[in-house]
Amino acid sequence: MQSDASSGKMMKRITVSLRGDQYAGLEEVAEDLGMNLSDAAREAINSYLLKEHWGQTVGKLAEAEIRSGLTNEEVLDKVLAKFPHAQTTRDSIAWYRSRLRREDPSVATDREAKAQRGV
Repeated sequence: MQSDASSGKMMKRITVSLRGDQYAGLEEVAEDLGMNLSDAAREAINSYLLKEHWGQTVGKLAEAEIRSGLTNEEVLDKVLAKFPHAQTTRDSIAWYRSRLRREDPSVATDREAKAQRGV
């Protein structure tokens, strides 16, 4: 493992095979961003993880479970079961619930969800 000087985190080495079009796309990204291929690959992975996998998926799961009537604690348990490395907290779930309630006041509060579920 080596250290990522910009973040202070340890890095692990992997080897991957890319199709020609993927490699060409990575070369374009590296050129556009003025970085080497390794940095461009890390940037692409980070972008996907933060925007597509963790960001949207954790949020979508949390919102779906809130809409289904679960309590904040139950939603958090489901999110962490599916995404064990997520840094989601009770406050994160409360934020999702609050945002949903602003858009749709019929979404139950945590207190209402607890009462409905007998918790």
